[in-house]
Amino acid sequence: MDRDRVIAWGTSFSGGHVLTLAGTGERLAGVVAQVPHVSGPAAVRATGLAAARRLAPAVLDDLWRWMRQREPRYVPLVGRPGDTAVMTSPDADPAVDRLVADSGVRRTDFRDDVAARILARIGFYSPIRRARRITCPTLVQIATGDAITPAATARRAAERIPRGRYLEYPCEHFDPYVDPHFEKIVADQLEFCLSLTGPTA
Repeated sequence: MDRDRVIAWGTSFSGGHVLTLAGTGERLAGVVAQVPHVSGPAAVRATGLAAARRLAPAVLDDLWRWMRQREPRYVPLVGRPGDTAVMTSPDADPAVDRLVADSGVRRTDFRDDVAARILARIGFYSPIRRARRITCPTLVQIATGDAITPAATARRAAERIPRGRYLEYPCEHFDPYVDPHFEKIVADQLEFCLSLTGPTA
């Protein structure tokens, strides 16, 4: 594998993972982080106190299950405002409906839940802490109306990366995956990647 041509790409939570990967010294040609999770505290604040309280019993129960080596307790990944789910911003549930419709599948065709125990760790997971250690060129793509991974925090992370740059789009967290923003966002990613590796033969 030619590591000088490997570019790590991630979106949302995995957008934070690729920043962490680069910040821990993995040799990469570049990083593309789309609407990335960069700050645990910012994500918790964006979730809101009421939503956190609704999730707390499930989190505590699942941690107890983990300690006793039992099957996890799962919670929905996406829900409507007021639901007990990980993402309950007003745009979340309608956006997933649109993603599913555009993909030609039904929401019942796949699982969309997560072990509640992970929520106990999200508040402590902040890829922004490793931003200054990222040495490769990095593109951070920010949705200015993002209610899940706040734009201001993502902007600060990008500004800390020595060879980082960011682009902003007038959309919400789930919009990069569908029109009218999808084509532009992907085009910017391709332009960035080609600037690093050149066209393939």
